[in-house]
Amino acid sequence: MNYFFKNKKVLVTGASGFVGRNMFNKMKKLDANVVGTYFSHKVEGLTYCDLTSYEQVDNLMENVDYVFMIAAKTYGAGTLKSNPASMVKDTVTMDGNILEAAYKYKVKKVSYISSSVVYQKSFNILSEDDLDWNKDPAKVYMGVGWVKRYVEKLCAFYSQLGLPIDIVRPTNIYGPYDKYKEDESHVVPALVKRAIDKQNPYIVWGDGHAVKDFIFVDDFIRDMLMIFKRDGYDTYNLCSGKLTTIKEVVDSILDSVYNWPECEPKIIYDITKPNSIPFKSINRNKFDSIFGKQQYTDLGWGLVKVIKWLKRELNEK
Repeated sequence: MNYFFKNKKVLVTGASGFVGRNMFNKMKKLDANVVGTYFSHKVEGLTYCDLTSYEQVDNLMENVDYVFMIAAKTYGAGTLKSNPASMVKDTVTMDGNILEAAYKYKVKKVSYISSSVVYQKSFNILSEDDLDWNKDPAKVYMGVGWVKRYVEKLCAFYSQLGLPIDIVRPTNIYGPYDKYKEDESHVVPALVKRAIDKQNPYIVWGDGHAVKDFIFVDDFIRDMLMIFKRDGYDTYNLCSGKLTTIKEVVDSILDSVYNWPECEPKIIYDITKPNSIPFKSINRNKFDSIFGKQQYTDLGWGLVKVIKWLKRELNEK
């Protein structure tokens, strides 16, 4: 793996964000000549780029060997409900610009992070071929789901023109550098932040019964890079393969933060707050059949890592 990226010029878009920051750090460890972009959140060592400007993207792309398309407008359930169109226009423009510039400069390989929200609502565990393009994504994911579907089609188009591309559809990724601000964060950092703040009562959005598959960011990046080395255009689900309820996540977080039972908070499941769909799960059968079964971080241990990171992050601010 080290020699595959060593001294190659790698562009990581959205490197100030959650997955992008982790990918940028990984590329540095693999001795790549990595360029990471930021827009609104400045991070030392990254390059400013408004990805909605084709001219700025074009200026970055020359002599690039590999591109990881990670930049995206991402929000939690609250923003998706209150402002569902918030990420549509900019995301489509950014991704279109990146693909066009990568094609123009004959980039050797592009990887696009799509999402499991592209799938229609289902209580089945879905494989890549189960995506029904004639059915809408779940209502709460209507905007982001169709945007991701559209960009997947753009990827398919550019692959037909000769641009090597792979697409990954991850389930819920968690880990260090994720957003933790209320109303903007995903479920794991939001719950961790409330626990660290020792909020009592401890509020959980929804009824706690929603079922999800959480994959630790290091595992996700490892699998993504294995796919990246493979030739040809294809789409892959990436997940841990373990289903967990939000209530189980809450219990694990509180066990790691509180000294039971002396400091036990009162847990309130608030069903009036925005909630995601009750069941969302995919399988990674295609990935396993090609690359073999990998080891995945236990959720409890992964949550401990997130807690330690966020405590350090909050102490530094």
